[in-house]
Amino acid sequence: MQTSLACYVSGRHLPGQEKHGLVSFAVPEWGILFRCLADGSRSDLEILAFMSFLRFAEHNHEIFAGRELRIFTDCQILLFLMKGGTEGPGSEKLRRRAAEIAPQIHFTVDWIDSDRNRAAASAATITSLPVGSQLKIKPFAGLTEKEPPGQSADRNKV
Repeated sequence: MQTSLACYVSGRHLPGQEKHGLVSFAVPEWGILFRCLADGSRSDLEILAFMSFLRFAEHNHEIFAGRELRIFTDCQILLFLMKGGTEGPGSEKLRRRAAEIAPQIHFTVDWIDSDRNRAAASAATITSLPVGSQLKIKPFAGLTEKEPPGQSADRNKV
């Protein structure tokens, strides 16, 4: 196993909003910062950020394989869920999805103070990769799990 790679996830409400927020993940070493708008509670947004990162890592398996991913969160609920706690109906699906990815992508989930969470920081704090970088990221679309045919997908459910 190569060295660890620090990755960050964040789900935050927009200022003055109780249901609308920003979902983001970051891999500063590679100049990656993803952000999108979503609806939900703070824990819903954080879980969606985490699941989005896992899908991104799975989709780009070649660049994450062989690295131990240290995924940092400042959300106590996400950390609690990933350490085996239960919190509502989405917790089992979250752990099941993480277990599906675990054989391909090796990761741990750790705590970080809010002011050090790079996914929640200004985009200016994450530098781009230099021109000519060998990192090849596959295009990535869609945050939610794929639904079986005939079922409608709710974009903000995890």
